[in-house]
Amino acid sequence: MRSPDSDDHFAITVRFEDCKEFGNVVRELNKIGFVLLVGVMIQSVASAATDPFAANPYPTHEVTTPEAPSTTPVTEPGVNPANPLPPFTAPIEDLFQRNYWYLVLLDTKEVFISPGHWDSKDWLTLGAISAGIGTVMVFDEDLNRAIRHARSDTLTNIFDNVQPLGNEYAVGIVGAFYLWGEVFKDPRAKSTALDSIAATAIGPGIIVNATKYLVGRGRPTDGKGAYDFKPFSGHDSFLSGHTTEAFTLASVITEHYPAPWVKVTAYALAGTVGYARLNNNRHWPSDVLAGAVVGTYVGKTVVQFNREHRRIKLQPIVEREFQGAELSMAW
Repeated sequence: MRSPDSDDHFAITVRFEDCKEFGNVVRELNKIGFVLLVGVMIQSVASAATDPFAANPYPTHEVTTPEAPSTTPVTEPGVNPANPLPPFTAPIEDLFQRNYWYLVLLDTKEVFISPGHWDSKDWLTLGAISAGIGTVMVFDEDLNRAIRHARSDTLTNIFDNVQPLGNEYAVGIVGAFYLWGEVFKDPRAKSTALDSIAATAIGPGIIVNATKYLVGRGRPTDGKGAYDFKPFSGHDSFLSGHTTEAFTLASVITEHYPAPWVKVTAYALAGTVGYARLNNNRHWPSDVLAGAVVGTYVGKTVVQFNREHRRIKLQPIVEREFQGAELSMAW
């Protein structure tokens, strides 16, 4: 507002309540942006599903002579030379192509229906994990008190710097992979970014938000204990979104770069994000454990499904004398 004693200067007063209102506005704008993004994705997917030429409006038909397989092992940075991955020859989608968002829908379907293909070992593993989460939930309040008792300023400063790996830093990491892949024509880096975006949309985006809304668990800061469950109430402690995002990103990266040091580093950082949420009293231990499980499952499922999907490509062929389709496979 204008200062009463001068016509040449402006004095602006910012109240704490104004900051809160601004934060609410930003959150609402984020919701609107998410709705618009979903709308664009649906429109793009619908076009790709009905128009097979949409992803490649100017297809060409190239006849190539297969070369003899090389006997030299192929290794890449971040890959264990003792167990190298096969050369990454599969076609990679582009973030702004319609067929990529169609693939994201296929990924979503795979994440939800893949348990239907599990064997007894997989179901036993799920049972053991569920029992573990349930056991931790029984001791949530005791563990919460122990963690708060062990809290120190030094640890808090460290965790506060690592915690954004489960949120804003993750965006930068994914963007760096995509930029590297584009600039240096590195398909593995680019596919890491694309798979991370897809997995994040499914895990932290769909599963976490739906679970939070359905379960309605109160946070430790609410002061009502670990067993305050009010479905559809807006309580959003279970499960931890930051932890889910961190483990989603870690699992995608380690699926593409399976070297031991990459796995140790990625999962150690993801675990630190989870503990940071506990240290800041934002979640119960079982919230964090469940987030780690969901993030790991979604990340691995998306990468493994897309790896198989990219090995088989059906491309339309349109020429003056011939029209048809070409099926290519990479392995």
